[in-house]
Amino acid sequence: MKIVFVTGPAYSGKSIYTAREYPEASVIDMRTFEYMMEAAESNEELEEIAENSMKYCREALLHMIRKGGEDETIVLKHPMLMKQTREFYLEAIKEITDCPVECAVMLPDLEQMKELTGNETSLLNLYEYERNILEMPDVSEGFASVEAVHSIL
Repeated sequence: MKIVFVTGPAYSGKSIYTAREYPEASVIDMRTFEYMMEAAESNEELEEIAENSMKYCREALLHMIRKGGEDETIVLKHPMLMKQTREFYLEAIKEITDCPVECAVMLPDLEQMKELTGNETSLLNLYEYERNILEMPDVSEGFASVEAVHSIL
């Protein structure tokens, strides 16, 4: 089994990279849980989903690992800008498997970002903001490898 975290700022190419590099993988996309959170904002009955979105993403990841086969690739696509967030998922994985976890961090340059965002100023600003607060992943966190991906397109 192969487990990969695909991380990085908003609009940095996580989806493009995942589709290109892991076309056959089982993908857990944090956006699914963000959509639930957005729905919950307008529905009081769904408040619990909004409050527990990271927990649900974690459970989806663990479920995929438990049911995955030896040749399975599982990708967690999530910004994971903060070390604390990555640790939350890594600790859960280590509870059920000793399978190594790789990390790919999307860090395209400004020209690629202009192309990825259609040169949309607000999206470029969001990317730049998140890039500035990114706590760069490191093998000392428990990853088998960490790759900075500078070229997405």
